[in-house]
Amino acid sequence: MLKVIRYAILFFTISMFFLSIVFSNSNILLLAVCSMLFHNLWYSCERFSERSIFFAFNITFFTFLVARLVVKPLTGYYDKYNNNYYGLDFDTESVVWFIFISLFISLLFLFFGYCLIKNNKKIKSKKLKIYDKLSVKNISIVSKILFYFTYVFNVLVLLDKAKFSSSYGYMELYVSYSSSYPLWFVKLADMCPSALFVYLGTLPSKRKCFLPLLLYLSLGVLSLFVGQRNNFVLNILIVLIYFCLRNITDKNEKWFGKREIISCIFTFPILIFLLNAVSYLRIGAKVNQSSVIDVISEFFYKQGTSVNLIGYAETLANRFPEGKSYSFGKIIDFFNNNVITQTLINTPKYSPQTIESALYGTSFADSVSYILSPYRYLHGWGYGSSYIAELYLDFGYFGIIVGNFVYGIILALMTKLFKRSILGVWLSLYITRSLLYAPRSSFTAFIVSTFSLVNILTLFIILIGCIILDKKKYHPKLSNTFSKSTIDRNISS
Repeated sequence: MLKVIRYAILFFTISMFFLSIVFSNSNILLLAVCSMLFHNLWYSCERFSERSIFFAFNITFFTFLVARLVVKPLTGYYDKYNNNYYGLDFDTESVVWFIFISLFISLLFLFFGYCLIKNNKKIKSKKLKIYDKLSVKNISIVSKILFYFTYVFNVLVLLDKAKFSSSYGYMELYVSYSSSYPLWFVKLADMCPSALFVYLGTLPSKRKCFLPLLLYLSLGVLSLFVGQRNNFVLNILIVLIYFCLRNITDKNEKWFGKREIISCIFTFPILIFLLNAVSYLRIGAKVNQSSVIDVISEFFYKQGTSVNLIGYAETLANRFPEGKSYSFGKIIDFFNNNVITQTLINTPKYSPQTIESALYGTSFADSVSYILSPYRYLHGWGYGSSYIAELYLDFGYFGIIVGNFVYGIILALMTKLFKRSILGVWLSLYITRSLLYAPRSSFTAFIVSTFSLVNILTLFIILIGCIILDKKKYHPKLSNTFSKSTIDRNISS
């Protein structure tokens, strides 16, 4: 019955899309966009645990790219700097249509790509053979110890950023901030999430997960003192997704049920209020909150500014530097700017928030921000990016169709990866965390963040630690020290 209703919603959605074109009505087109989004969420709820990643991506898609378009007409939200009916920076009807069509085909082909993998029974979740030779218990011990060790460094780095932000302002973080700690110290801090995801890949019990996940969430709380809200929200989302996926792999415990859903519903307004308060405090303004409806409206309206980037990809296309690939810019920068390449080949390296990066680099965020307001850009302001804007600027509508189809495939593969192995869980969590921010980030940012040199080094350290632990366990002189009972006690601690 639920599928029949969903098919009816999909039929209604596509009908609204074509009707909007026939009658040239932008309101009907926006209705089609919202209906397509609702369809994707409905589809996710049919098998929520398995499709939780797809659900979460559509939620972030709504927050960053659709919410603003809905909040302004429905609530009449007042913005003294913007009188547009939809809250857009554009009054030209053709640009508004272009934005709405881009959003619709993005959601449609995101769904098609996801269904291609989910409905393909030939793609099965098989365990990787590499873990037949390594002890899961050893991986659990080493990764957990590494997480606790690097957690201290991560906390100190965040406190250093918070201190700087409090003294010099949030914007200065992107202009003049330099860590008080040496480079190796910062890199150790960066290993923390990766070590945790490996530990979570060993599928520990709910009780054993409690403290590591609580500490991970505390890192998100600390990032609020820096003024960075995205880490706080992404950390919460990835924990909730992990709970949902453990419902699939763990038949003995219920990880995400009615109690967790009710808790999420009740804490939602509190989180919105908190995130709104941070947006005021980081610019030194007085927190001005009234009713719950006003707070929620303001939050979603302000978060939805990224939708304007799709319009700027169309209207400012001839002002961007020629010959640049913004969709793959993160990968290009990764190969050009890493330590190995810089040592062997003297390739140009452009620092963020500089004229050189805006004019000669491959960062859409830097280029569009500089074009819109050079002065503000050089003083720390940035409009950010959006994967849809980058795809259109590089490849037109074809890029939006193919890019979202690929994203849908990747989102579907994440659940299958989670079922495979420890490495599969690590990949699934890390890629998912990056993809959830894609509506406000670069198209290939998830590849660079996942396969960074720091993450590879983290995996290598855990591997070496497991080999050492395994050798000590079977060494005759140390057999008593590293007996099975000792390891079991370490695991349970």
